[in-house]
Amino acid sequence: MVRFALKGILGRKLRTGLTAIAIVLGVAMVAGTFMLTDSIDKAFDSIFTDVRQGSNAVISGKSAFDLSEGSGTNSPTLDESLLPEVRSLPSVAEAEGGVDGEAQLIGEDGKAIVYGGAPNLGFSVSSGDSPFNPLTLVEGAWPKAGELVIDRSTADKEDFRLGESIGVQAEGPAQRLRISGLVRFGSVSTIGGATLAGFDLPTAQELFGKRGRLDEIAVAARPGVSDEELVRDLQAELPPTAQVKTGSQQARDDAAETNSFISFLRGFLLAFGGIALFVGAFVIANSLSITIAQRTREFATVRTIGGSRRQLLVSVLIEALVIGVLASLVGLAVGVGLAKALFWLFDLVGFTLPNSGLILEPTAVVIALAAGIIVTVVASIRPAFRATRVPPIAAVREGASLPQSRFARFRVPGSILLTLAGFAALTWGLFGPGLSTTALLVW
Repeated sequence: MVRFALKGILGRKLRTGLTAIAIVLGVAMVAGTFMLTDSIDKAFDSIFTDVRQGSNAVISGKSAFDLSEGSGTNSPTLDESLLPEVRSLPSVAEAEGGVDGEAQLIGEDGKAIVYGGAPNLGFSVSSGDSPFNPLTLVEGAWPKAGELVIDRSTADKEDFRLGESIGVQAEGPAQRLRISGLVRFGSVSTIGGATLAGFDLPTAQELFGKRGRLDEIAVAARPGVSDEELVRDLQAELPPTAQVKTGSQQARDDAAETNSFISFLRGFLLAFGGIALFVGAFVIANSLSITIAQRTREFATVRTIGGSRRQLLVSVLIEALVIGVLASLVGLAVGVGLAKALFWLFDLVGFTLPNSGLILEPTAVVIALAAGIIVTVVASIRPAFRATRVPPIAAVREGASLPQSRFARFRVPGSILLTLAGFAALTWGLFGPGLSTTALLVW
């Protein structure tokens, strides 16, 4: 029956190919979505990990309420006098304070440099040999008073050169600072469309209106001191307005909002893959039903020469399984190209995303292949059972056709009800009160 099933596929190459297209598109969307979001997730993880490199603990201001829900409020700052106290603790090997904020670079046309919705990051820069510095100096020198370093990508796009003075605006009026160096951030190949501007600590404090203040203090432990021991020692010395977390915990907290965005993006794109597979299931069911109707006498002949209903069922399911496997493998390959195309598309519309290279996780492969194969096989079950109902006498009967299903009388009213339900869901999604974005898209 395996040979019989394969001959059935090879004898109808065009119909088989057209049937497989729906599954190819669905699997490609699922695989491409996982590759895209996994790659973005890995890039952001690298960014937040690189930011906290060398930090066994991070001290920051303590807020009276949660600031992670888009409240528009920043964490309170720390008094700069806290830094020497931290450095004096026996468990501390090194500590360094820093400030950060939004710093708009201003181009030669006098306009702010913004790439899509990407942030314009400004921060104080540690010295080149500092264990807390995530930047790599590509060209020039680290900044001194009245200077800044910018990322190499922005410099190339705007044709900025070393020694050139450019405008920078943060909390106060724009100031002109000299470019002392070009930098690259961490281990990622690109951080998206974000611009980076690094200053020495006094210049950053002045730009962000934080004279004598610090946003956080990064702390490295002495050899033999665990992160937990360091945190306990620091907690005992901190004022009530400050808090301390391990470097890994701070990195996770920093990444929380980004992870939420990636989860939303993954769900949004997977919905399209699910729709493609859902539609593909109907295409496969209809195609197999037509094929089985055309092969009525062929199946009847098999029954006449001794083929059982079970063998016919298995042969149709094998056809579907082969189509599902081949289409899913092609869809997986197409998904790689789709993920690259999505990166290009986001870049084209000005929403450049961080990228450390496209990755394909085993989980993504399993889910994409399983989705395509299972949908194909499940969609073939009803046509397969129809094939088993072909009577042997149909082999000698001219114009023989499959007998009507006992559910055939429900076809028209079922279609009408399904259509009405679809329009009702669409109407509620468009005009229903108080729907969240997710609920709206689902409806």
